[in-house]
Amino acid sequence: MEINIVQPLYQQVYREFKKLILTGQILPGEKIVMSQLAEKYKISRTPLREALRQLQTEGLIVQDHTSMKVVELNKSDFLELFHCRLLLEKEVIRMIVTEITEDELAKVYEVLLESKKAIEAGDTFKILELNTQFHELLIMSCSNQQLAHLLNHVRSLLLIYRANINKKPQYYQEIYHEHMEIYKTVKSRDVEQSIKVIENHLLNDQKRGLTISE
Repeated sequence: MEINIVQPLYQQVYREFKKLILTGQILPGEKIVMSQLAEKYKISRTPLREALRQLQTEGLIVQDHTSMKVVELNKSDFLELFHCRLLLEKEVIRMIVTEITEDELAKVYEVLLESKKAIEAGDTFKILELNTQFHELLIMSCSNQQLAHLLNHVRSLLLIYRANINKKPQYYQEIYHEHMEIYKTVKSRDVEQSIKVIENHLLNDQKRGLTISE
């Protein structure tokens, strides 16, 4: 692992291991053995421990009495989390439409342009990052920070499912066009249409996710 002297080491380790999990190089259900990881990547246990703690907070790693492992894909958990996400997203978008600034919308559009480039390049991890950033930028414009925090937590727990969806190239364009529709309806300040469009996107995402969570 290449070390960046500017960024704290635990953040670099966190980002590297998150990428390994989300790209499937570390598989769902695979055990995490700290001593082996420290030796393999030539890093001390302290930054590794901090990185794993952050991944655990995000729901990518789970720990029981005896071991730590990458979270496994589970249809029941997926459906429950998606139900929560749908309820929260609809309330958040209702607020966003009237609150988001033109400058914030411009940043959202820039992310869409970058997403298109990443799709053309076939950069799977970059596509996932930008798709996540698209939603995060919208959520950040919501004035109810507690609501935004709840939604971000649910989205974090769904990240491994979204990463697996993202491994299927046939979905890249679908998701991009759905995101573009969300952007357009929010920009037009049409509350009801924005709710319909985000609901359609999430139901499609749920269908896409069900193909990999069983």
